[in-house]
Amino acid sequence: MEPPSTVLDDYFSRGIALILILLVYALISGVDYAFRTQNEPSSDKTGGKHLPEALMLFLLLFKIAVIILSSSLLALIYAVPLAFTLMLAAEGAAIHLISGHEKSFLKKCYPLIWFICAIASPLSTFIARFSEMGEDEKEDRDAQEFEEMSEIIDEANIQGQEEKKLLKGIAALSNTSVYDIMRPRVEMVSLSTSMSSRQVMETAIECGYSRLPVYDGSPDNIKGFLYIKDLVGYLRDGVSDFQWQRHIRRAYFVPGSKKINDLLEEFRQKKIHLAMVVDEYGGTDGIVTLEDVLEEIVGEIEDESDKEDSEEIREQDSK
Repeated sequence: MEPPSTVLDDYFSRGIALILILLVYALISGVDYAFRTQNEPSSDKTGGKHLPEALMLFLLLFKIAVIILSSSLLALIYAVPLAFTLMLAAEGAAIHLISGHEKSFLKKCYPLIWFICAIASPLSTFIARFSEMGEDEKEDRDAQEFEEMSEIIDEANIQGQEEKKLLKGIAALSNTSVYDIMRPRVEMVSLSTSMSSRQVMETAIECGYSRLPVYDGSPDNIKGFLYIKDLVGYLRDGVSDFQWQRHIRRAYFVPGSKKINDLLEEFRQKKIHLAMVVDEYGGTDGIVTLEDVLEEIVGEIEDESDKEDSEEIREQDSK
């Protein structure tokens, strides 16, 4: 049996270790909060900026350490609630202390962020490779399921090619990525925040689109979308010069790898009709609309202007 002083020393050292780990956990949580709040006002590009994967892994390891140390001090039934309470308290205290000073806090923490990333990056890369392998297997499985579904549709007693085409379009939703249906960056019609209201209206009339992406300086820095209907009031009142930038709406951003069935569900939930497509670095890849998704299901959708264009082409061909 260990002497009481040894047991007390052991508990004391574990308690000190728990406090130190909680302090570091609070610090990293504060950095995460600062990262997110720095990007919230401008866009929803990735749901706000987040910590690098290496730092997120470090944060997870500290959570596990808090639970383990808590369970070594108390019975497991009490340790888990205590651990989560301590983590919430540490995170809340960190957010309270740095609130309003996020930018200066991040500058002071850059050396620590670099150090932690240098330590955790090898493990993070190792885990990422395994997760990519899992994604590849999932994509192969989705492709196989789509082929099987197409065969079933072909073999089924379905009258009419249009019905078969529609069913195949629905089946393809889970096997088609946003990248496959988006309008690429080079074909995008967009507005610069430096344009005058007259230039904006001329661009809108020329392209015929009712919603246009707006960028500041470069198409990689998308500020949001402009809905032309928001400017109708100015035209009705005969106002030719107005601050159209005040009407820029928040943009929604999606990765090109997203499956279009997931995109369609997000469009439905958020009640939006278009999104900017970004690459892994946050740069603009293109734009995707609800019409693009629907055309993947039912085929090409022609509006009045499309019909006029096709008639003009036929007239030119007949000459």
